[in-house]
Amino acid sequence: MRDNLVKTPDEVYNLRVHFAALVASFAAIIIGYDAGFIGGTVVLPEFANEFGFNNKPTADVTVIKANIISLFHVGAFFGAYLVYPIAIFLGRIRGFKMAGLLITFGSAIQLVSDKSHGLGWILAGRLISGIGIGAVSNLAPMYVSEISPPAIRGRLVGMYEISWQVGGIFGFFINYATEKNLSGNKQWKVPIAVQIIPAAIFLVGVFFIKESPRWYFTRNNKDQAADSLCYLRNLESDSEYIRYEIEVMEFEAMERREVLVSEFWGPFYQLFGSKSNRYKLALTTLLFVFQNTSGINAIIYYSVSMLKTIGVASTEAGLLSTGVFGLIKGVCCFLWAFFIIDNFGRKPPVLIGSFVCVLSLLYLGAYIKIADPEHTLNGSSNAASRFALAVFYVWTMSFAFSWSGFPWVYMSEIFDSKVKNLSQCFNASCNWLWAFVFARWAQDMIDAMGYGVFLFFGCALLVSMVLFGVLYPETKGIPLDDIDLLFEDGIRPWRAHGRAVQLIRQREDDHFHTSDHNHDHPISSTPFDKSVAVYTEISGSGASSQNL
Repeated sequence: MRDNLVKTPDEVYNLRVHFAALVASFAAIIIGYDAGFIGGTVVLPEFANEFGFNNKPTADVTVIKANIISLFHVGAFFGAYLVYPIAIFLGRIRGFKMAGLLITFGSAIQLVSDKSHGLGWILAGRLISGIGIGAVSNLAPMYVSEISPPAIRGRLVGMYEISWQVGGIFGFFINYATEKNLSGNKQWKVPIAVQIIPAAIFLVGVFFIKESPRWYFTRNNKDQAADSLCYLRNLESDSEYIRYEIEVMEFEAMERREVLVSEFWGPFYQLFGSKSNRYKLALTTLLFVFQNTSGINAIIYYSVSMLKTIGVASTEAGLLSTGVFGLIKGVCCFLWAFFIIDNFGRKPPVLIGSFVCVLSLLYLGAYIKIADPEHTLNGSSNAASRFALAVFYVWTMSFAFSWSGFPWVYMSEIFDSKVKNLSQCFNASCNWLWAFVFARWAQDMIDAMGYGVFLFFGCALLVSMVLFGVLYPETKGIPLDDIDLLFEDGIRPWRAHGRAVQLIRQREDDHFHTSDHNHDHPISSTPFDKSVAVYTEISGSGASSQNL
């Protein structure tokens, strides 16, 4: 029977599918770039001069800066929901095109703002581009997972997180470069203008990638589905592997049509009518709360202010330090995506990284309380302040190895295809909701609490770490078809993974033991045999255990 398994030909690991995944993930560069540049841009001296910040009360300036930063997240929150019907009825690619137009247009009109036109164009542009980004944050991981061969699905979906971090590195460093080398309104307009480049590349790129074959099957468009699949797999239509994948996708589409009462409302009934799915949604949305208890969005958007509290006094030094922060975070996220999550699982890196983050945050809070470096160092540094900066970078590495990309991986693993699109909407919007909360009010926290901000996040993350360890089962190596084994009633989350692995192995042993006594027996009477599909996914050559 093992010889009858459909083997994956080398042709499916081709440049076409990698190019499609790269283009879809390219929009994440804009997300990372925005997170990196906007917090530094609003503190540039020429930006303050242009819009008269020096003549306004400090409290008013704080509100203006917070509004500039957070309107992007407001748009993204609504964009994550608005794309839901587009993804269902018009497809992933049309959704990408609409999002690309919004992002490019929103980025471009921000350049109209100046002393005479005011901040209105920046505010409107950030809201519009945010809507497009929210749509992409919903569509991109889903599209990439749909077109990817199982064996490289983890790698291809990981491009989204890597693109995010690449954008962040450029965003964090560009303000340092413009502050040192440019004057006048070029100092802040150049960082704003640069975001048009990845937006335009993304918009042009989506015209050269194929629609998801799985979406075509949901619309019962079998011919176009087959054409798209053959192109992405670089195989002819009479290939055994193509025929096998078509059978699998047709079966899934048929099952979906039988279960869902309608394409639009059916997933709502499935998601909220099922106790298991409601529980899963509570777990995944809560992940973004836990992620933010690390302090990440407060530090990303107000890094200069946060670093000032530990003794990095000048704007130039703060921008350079945030650039180093972005570089460390990006490199560590790359290592996490390609070398850690598939080899060490989901939970261990999160728990270990969270523990180190807690210690780092508590140390920084205690150091600031005792040494008060912002007022005692007078712009200089000493051994204690340099060690505190090193601890801050240790926190950066620990966060990257734990919480940075983990919520997106976990939420894409535990929902089945019937509700994945809708669950993605709620999870993406939850991410943007909490990003908005901290982008809007983190500066007020810093001003009011000082050293207490680090103690607050340290204690909050400690609670999150304990809840995460107790409530969340490990998902490493569990195929998508069997993920519900982890969430059965009466099974403790910390025991669920071992039990699921044991049941899967027992089922496979029984299947092959039976088949060895009857080589001529057909694999299955249904279009495909799930036990065979499971075996090829977790045991095939080079298979990724990420199974996104």
